[in-house]
Amino acid sequence: MLAYGILTNCADEYLKIGKGTSMECMKNFTSKVIQVFREEYLRKSTQANVDRLLQVAKVHDFLGMLGSIDCMH
Repeated sequence: MLAYGILTNCADEYLKIGKGTSMECMKNFTSKVIQVFREEYLRKSTQANVDRLLQVAKVHDFLGMLGSIDCMH
């Protein structure tokens, strides 16, 4: 559902699981991702981080990278 942006009823048609089960799995998955990755990856950016990411984006011709990370694209 996260990877393809599909609705719970689409997951039901493909995986044969109900909306409630889909939502429960999604909530469990996202809470575990936050629990595991919060300290290292889910923190507020510092100016040094932003500058480093912009430099990497420039070198690899990946302009607009920060916009896609923070959904400001």
